[in-house]
Amino acid sequence: MESIGLADMAFVQVPHPMGMLPLEEIRAKADAAFPEIIKAATQWKPEKTTIAGLDKPPYPAERIKFKGTYAQLNKMFEEKHWSLGLPIIPPTPEAVEAMLKGTTRKPDEVVWVVPPRMGQLTVELVATLGVMAGCKPEHMPLLLAIVEALATPEADWRGVTTTTAAASPLIIVNGPIVQELGLSYSTGLLGGEQPANIAIGYFVNLVGDIVGGSLPPDPDKSTHGSRNDLVAMVVAENEKDNPWKESYAVEHGFKPTDSVVTVMGVYPGAANVDHSSVKGEQLLNTLSIAAAADAAGIGSCFTRADKPYGTDNKTKYVFFLLGPEHAATIQKDFPTKKAAEEYIVKHAALPAWAYAPDICTPPKDMQVTPDTLLQRFTTTDQIHIIVTGGPGKQSQVFPGFPTVTKPVSVLVKK
Repeated sequence: MESIGLADMAFVQVPHPMGMLPLEEIRAKADAAFPEIIKAATQWKPEKTTIAGLDKPPYPAERIKFKGTYAQLNKMFEEKHWSLGLPIIPPTPEAVEAMLKGTTRKPDEVVWVVPPRMGQLTVELVATLGVMAGCKPEHMPLLLAIVEALATPEADWRGVTTTTAAASPLIIVNGPIVQELGLSYSTGLLGGEQPANIAIGYFVNLVGDIVGGSLPPDPDKSTHGSRNDLVAMVVAENEKDNPWKESYAVEHGFKPTDSVVTVMGVYPGAANVDHSSVKGEQLLNTLSIAAAADAAGIGSCFTRADKPYGTDNKTKYVFFLLGPEHAATIQKDFPTKKAAEEYIVKHAALPAWAYAPDICTPPKDMQVTPDTLLQRFTTTDQIHIIVTGGPGKQSQVFPGFPTVTKPVSVLVKK
């Protein structure tokens, strides 16, 4: 309750699960819970009306004195849930002050009220968490831009961070800031030995878990979670090896001289290890099937039988992180990225039997057999291609979190 900003609430517990159960079992659970629902509706009163600590102003942040070893400091941070299990760099007043020199924003400015706990994130706290994660003062404009993007309703941070799914933010960086900050965009960019990418990714999850309070098992309900819940994925586009020349940011309306960050909630990626295709069409076939298969149980080609084909899945996105070699193979036969996207829309299809029941429900007037191919996507707006990584016949496919979530791009302001 406190994790979503409420001092107390009336709850009636119904044993999980409800999905994938026969109707009679669901009815039995509802019948068993009904007396408690009536009792809660007619007799419940809150035990408390305020949350301890919420009366404190968000700025200046509380200062504490600590004497001990680095290991003892990290142990204290873990016990107080101020870190996520990885070591942190001590956010001393001097380190935070140095970090704040990376921005002209006032330290007392509240830049986001972070769901689900609705914790107030100030510029000072951005600097504090940045220090803890290993960021540098010059990272501050990018950190603030990421926060700005995540704070938009379209990013649906609450949904991404509290779902039972293993959803997490994918963060894409374009423009001059990639070189300025030394962000990795080539070989192994999502792995280790990439200090800027890793520090920024750790910062994102410190914001979500420490300020937003999204800790498992409540209110983060992710069945498995993923390592991306610990260090978010930070991807810089390999613009110099992009065979289409136009960067992802420019493609979406920004100037080549702009530094841009894009965020999107996604599910874990699927690897496309295609060493055999020599033609763009062949490679797009394997990528299309990967996109359709990876999204078959979570997205939908239909959601209501009374709606025309595809009208309910326009917000279901997919991100292709193409290795430069794969991108070059595709570009030879598809000179524009738009042409490649159109091909994917047409060929990302699966037989009806492959979709989860009730997620892909055809209109009543459409004759469908189990083997009828149903398209996963309906418009190129759903297809997002980013060229990134180093040499190798490798790409990755990330289906978007299928709620109101959509890609959000913002300008990084110095």
